[in-house]
Amino acid sequence: MNKAYWYENWFDSKYYHILYRNRDTSEANHFIKNLINKLNLEKNNRILDVACGKGRHSIFLNSLGFQVTGIDLSCESINFCKKFENDCLSFHKFDMRNCFKVDYFNLCLNLFTSIGYFDDEKDNFDVIKSMADSVKKNCHIVIDFFNVENVIKNLVSNEKKQINDVIFLIKRYIKGNKIIKEVRIVDNDLEFSYYEKVSLLKLDYFRDAFEKLGIELVGLFGNYSLEEYKKNSERLIILGKKL
Repeated sequence: MNKAYWYENWFDSKYYHILYRNRDTSEANHFIKNLINKLNLEKNNRILDVACGKGRHSIFLNSLGFQVTGIDLSCESINFCKKFENDCLSFHKFDMRNCFKVDYFNLCLNLFTSIGYFDDEKDNFDVIKSMADSVKKNCHIVIDFFNVENVIKNLVSNEKKQINDVIFLIKRYIKGNKIIKEVRIVDNDLEFSYYEKVSLLKLDYFRDAFEKLGIELVGLFGNYSLEEYKKNSERLIILGKKL
């Protein structure tokens, strides 16, 4: 396994999709509705969903009347999403460190902790830069990241899950400025190992990145109901406006 590109190996694995197959769609839809109400978007506005995964946010946004583009590096995810495409919804295999279209979108989203994957912090910064470059002037970007303080406080070190005949043995720990999740998989007589590695990016990191990119920080929220962000909040949801 090429550990330098863990996100390519893991996100395209069938076991990743088995482990995370029951993500909460109702929670995602609740979040999206609250965001749309907050931003007062108009129908047919263009939205870019960066690291869209299997498209649950993109598909729902499209159902609300928006033109949506989803991008993700995982072939497995994009192939799944393709069956939902229409004239106002498209999905593309694309590296989020690069700008998909310059000054084109009315809103750019990066949701459910889909940043911080890279060893080189310049790559993480480039994701935010690509988001800033993709939206028009006076339009918004939204980053939904876990709240580092809450993650560290509530870290579950060891966990076992069984889904049908597949057993997942999960180990979590902090190393340096990253949270590591090791996933050992037992599937009958077969065994596999993968891992996730996400940088512990705090609010000051995003403030600094926004300042460098000419993005005004206009909102901070601590959960998907868009309640005020606090140090013990579950999420760190950041709303920025391109100047």
